[in-house]
Parts: sequence; C-alpha cells; structure tokens
Amino acid sequence: MKKNLLILLSAFSSGALFCQEIPSGYNELIRVADSLYHIKDYKNSAIVYSSAFKTMSWKGTEHDRYKAACSWALANIPDSAFFSLQRITDNLYFDKYDKIIIEKDFNSLHDDKRWLPLLTKIKENKLPTGWVRRETKPMTYKIFMAEGEGQTGGKAGIVKSIGEQRGGFGNLMQSFSSEKYRGKRIRMSGYMKSENITEWASFWLRVDKKDSKDYLSFDNMHDGNTDRSIKGTTPWKKYEIVLDVPDNASNIYFGAMVIGSGQIWFEKMNFKVVDKSIPTTGRIKDEPNLDFNK
Repeated sequence: MKKNLLILLSAFSSGALFCQEIPSGYNELIRVADSLYHIKDYKNSAIVYSSAFKTMSWKGTEHDRYKAACSWALANIPDSAFFSLQRITDNLYFDKYDKIIIEKDFNSLHDDKRWLPLLTKIKENKLPTGWVRRETKPMTYKIFMAEGEGQTGGKAGIVKSIGEQRGGFGNLMQSFSSEKYRGKRIRMSGYMKSENITEWASFWLRVDKKDSKDYLSFDNMHDGNTDRSIKGTTPWKKYEIVLDVPDNASNIYFGAMVIGSGQIWFEKMNFKVVDKSIPTTGRIKDEPNLDFNK
C-alpha cells in the first residue's frame, strides 16, 4: 500500500488523472451533435449528445455536457438542460460562474426556480487559489470547501466518499516551492475531524528531490514506524507532521485525504520552521495559500 500510494500521489501532484477510455464512437457523435447545434437544429443536437454519453455509460466531459445543456435549453426542454448542468456541477465541479451568467443559450432558464440554486453551487465549487482536487477515480469523492463547517463557523476543507469505497482515495492538496525552507526542518500542523472513516484518513506532506521524480521525505501519518492516521469518527483535533527539507529539495506537496469510505473536515493549516531538536515524524517563488478565504 505504501509504495502504491506514493506512486499515486506523485502522479496526481504532476496533474495526471485516471480516466475512463473514450470509445471511438463518442467523438464522432459529439462532432455530429456540434454540427447540428451550429445549424440550429437544437433538439436533434441534444439527442445526439445523449447518444454520445450513452457510449460512455452516461458520462461525458465538462465541455460536452455544457454544450448538451445549451442545446436542451434552446430546444425549450429545461428539465434536460438542468440535468446536464447539474451533472457537471455536482460530479465535475464546474465552477465557471462568470461564463454561465452571460451565456445567452441559457436565457430561457433564468426564470426557473432551479437557476439561482445552480449558480450558488457553481460559486461554491471554486477552490481558493492553489488548492486542487485529486481522486483515484472520477466521481468517487466529493471534494470541496464550505463556509460554516470549521470549528468556529469559518471555512473548512471537506473530503467525502460517494457511497462505499475500497482502496481508492480522495485528496485536496496543493504545492509550493521549497526555496525558503531548504536546509531547515519544518512542521506542518492542521486541525481535522472525521466521520465513519472505514479505512483511514490523514494529512500528508512530501518533499520532492530537485530534477528528479523521487521524494526526499514523506509522511502520511499511516505508513512508517507508527500509525497516526485517523479512523472512525473523531472530534476536531490538531495534528502535526515534521520533516526535513534538504538543500536539494524542489517542491513541497501537502494535503488531506480519505482512503476508503467516510468524511473529513480540516482547517487552520500552518507551516513553521522548527529546531532540529524536534524529531521528524516521517521518512527521511510560490508560497502556499493556507487561507481558505483567498
């Protein structure tokens, strides 16, 4: 598990995702649907978009689902338009609020009671600067930040499994340059609570080697000499990870994740240089954005 998890985290931190292979017929159907949209045959365009999604077990890219919603709206079939928009909003974290509010194709939806709640959810999908979502399979976790979920009513990061999950993980993370920490020992701290964690959850921190895909130090609170990971249901508690940042370090990656089923809330993350007398907990230009409100 330790080796596999490190490989997965390395892949995700470089932006790689596991995606379902796109059938050959999908792209052809999308091209037909696009053509029908451009000649203003909106209903048939929407129907062909649906045929494309059927080849992918009713999945589709954000762009294609958005265009399908446009066609359904212009065909005056609002239920299907909202269905497509809700699919990308709920499952693909569509967050382009500035785009959707000026989209003329959706003018017919503006008076529908579902429009404003949809816009609210799209606003909520946008993560603060620097933070990114990663998961082993699309649509297996809900990963977001929400107001009012922190200990004192502030914003908290949330990772929540969708149904029962085994082995996979959901992760909210970010990275920054190690420049100002090289040659020093750092302590990352944060607060987390959990609910019904069936396998384990944790904060994690990794220091990468310059000009290499190897890591120099790593701690996910689970793999190592001691298991400090979070299981079951736990109240808010402060957790710490201490690692060295060697002179040949490049970037520092960190985050919070759930392995298997359950939910975590986390907040108040902080980095601090500490004295070398404080023991490490793991194996041996850009600033991190630790403020959820930015």
